[in-house]
Amino acid sequence: MRRSRDLLRGVVEGTAYAHNPAGIDALALLSPRAARLLDAADGRPLRLVLADLGAAAPGDAQGWLGEMPLLWRNGFVLSPGVAAPFLPPGERVFNVWLHLTNACNLACPYCYIHKSKRHMSAHVVERVLASIEATAQSGRVERIHVRYAGGEPMLRFDAMRRFHDLATQRCAAHGVRFSAAVLTNGATVPEGATQWLRDHGVSVSLSIDGIGALQDAMRPAVGGGSSFARVVAGLDSYQTAGIRPYALVTVGDSNLDGLPALTDFLLERGLWFRYSLVRDLQWGAELFDDRHGATDAPIGAASPPALLEGPALRRVQAVLGRCYDRIEAHVRAQGDQALAAGRRPDVGFRKGHHFCDLQPWAPIRQACGAGRSYVAIGEAGQGSPCQAALHREGTTALHGDNLLDLASGQTQLPHFRRHHPNPTCTRCPHRLSCAGGCPLLLHRREGHVDGRSPYCEVFKAVLPRIVHVAALELAQQARFARAAAVAVCGG
Repeated sequence: MRRSRDLLRGVVEGTAYAHNPAGIDALALLSPRAARLLDAADGRPLRLVLADLGAAAPGDAQGWLGEMPLLWRNGFVLSPGVAAPFLPPGERVFNVWLHLTNACNLACPYCYIHKSKRHMSAHVVERVLASIEATAQSGRVERIHVRYAGGEPMLRFDAMRRFHDLATQRCAAHGVRFSAAVLTNGATVPEGATQWLRDHGVSVSLSIDGIGALQDAMRPAVGGGSSFARVVAGLDSYQTAGIRPYALVTVGDSNLDGLPALTDFLLERGLWFRYSLVRDLQWGAELFDDRHGATDAPIGAASPPALLEGPALRRVQAVLGRCYDRIEAHVRAQGDQALAAGRRPDVGFRKGHHFCDLQPWAPIRQACGAGRSYVAIGEAGQGSPCQAALHREGTTALHGDNLLDLASGQTQLPHFRRHHPNPTCTRCPHRLSCAGGCPLLLHRREGHVDGRSPYCEVFKAVLPRIVHVAALELAQQARFARAAAVAVCGG
């Protein structure tokens, strides 16, 4: 038997853990025996490994063999005659980015959207609804999930509500679930919005890039005033109504140093969040530049650096390290409080925190569903494999098409869909969690999607921290389970 090459290992609170995104659990705590078996899995037959571990006697061997199912089910070790972990297929979901409007009440310098006052017309809405119905009718999906976006979609709240009701009805007629989220900057909360969102199960993702003046500079309000004050008021409205927004944090050169303070702010409010490194939008400038938007320079205007490296890389890694120190301390403190109160720790880190398109808990070949299970629809009814390409690479007009066929048959980025594992990353232990990063970023730089992400070294630094914090929460839950078992036995 031999160890998987995709293995990530560590120790938390004195307990060993192992991680493999291709495993049934992806992450598991290891008993001392399981850890020793994993150490010894160097390609020799299992019987020889057991002999070396002093388990020659039948009784001893049985105890060691009892650890093997955990190692096999998670693909931590591979053995001849033992099937690789089988991950059952998940729900068949098609995702739609719906660009309700180009209008926005903020003027973020790094935004990739052409701002205007143009909204999605009633005629275009009907075409989109026809496409959603055709997709539901195809029998190839179980759920259609729409992200209401823009611009600022809350400026079109009434149109959003009408669309949501009609789309729900059309999907239900074909036995398909319809779900939605709204991507808002939080600066405006229309009257009645919180109750409607809560009643209809529409989740809220809210963009915030800093605290105080930093947010005001990164996301300036149109017409002046503090965007941070407006966002805090928006957060208060949502949280008072029982809605927990998911924070979307764009990380660039301008706000990097303020990221630890923002992390503290979000954790104190009980909010989970996603860090997204700014897309390299000014192609002739520094890689981590966030001062210009997507359309300020033509594609291929200059030859950008291939990777974030040197002092800039070390600065990014250092700041993110401080952020994950804060996250780990928060998870530990919340878990300790729960244990002291006799409750099972469940901060929700594993489901709640994300970094760019990394997916540590399931194996992936491509970082997103572009070209397969995702399409962005612009305000004029144009379709694109990615929302960031809506105003740059060309689009396909929507005419009631099945969106699955539109996604897989798009021609403006013909090589956007990855059919095989990224060949550049075959030797990387994180390849199943990363898959080379954002395919659009790679495509714009190289003309294909089979390369290393410019942020590769950042991902390599962050992934072990994410896994370690998740292992900490798992260890705290194991402590609770042991205490509960002792209490039951004692009773």
